[in-house]
Amino acid sequence: MGYEDFVYFMLCEEDKSTVQSLNYWFRVIDLDDNQIITPQEMDYFYEEQLHRLEYLNHEPILFVDLLCQMNDMIKPKGTEGHFHLSHL
Repeated sequence: MGYEDFVYFMLCEEDKSTVQSLNYWFRVIDLDDNQIITPQEMDYFYEEQLHRLEYLNHEPILFVDLLCQMNDMIKPKGTEGHFHLSHL
């Protein structure tokens, strides 16, 4: 990672409310680069968070419950659980 990439990463990490940050993190999570974040892609990243919660002796939240909450909040058009950048 070069200096410019590092600075861009830090800016996106610090302030997640900007359009640039949203685009950056969307691309990170969209593993197959098809412009859709699927439940499988989200679950891939959630597994790490689940391990952290278990390590810290916190009660884990089931991924299916988390996905249901996201569907309720975002109300994606088309297939439930499939989020496009425009939905966010």
